[in-house]
Amino acid sequence: QRSPTDKAYFIAKEILATERTYLKDLEVITVWFRSAVIKENAMPEGLMTLLFSNIDPIYEFHRGFLKEIEERLSLW
Repeated sequence: QRSPTDKAYFIAKEILATERTYLKDLEVITVWFRSAVIKENAMPEGLMTLLFSNIDPIYEFHRGFLKEIEERLSLW
């Protein structure tokens, strides 16, 4: 039988995997999609500002959150 610590570690590893995937998805939006839109001049500047002003802080938060999870799991 597994101890509660094993279960908590498994849950933490799942959170880590999910966070990595989510951050990659956010990166697609904040880096690749934005670059393509700028390159093609496909969206008015005001709309771009509106869209990315909300996404950029979320992306930055999750970058830090992922780093924190990785550090804590490495010490587990």
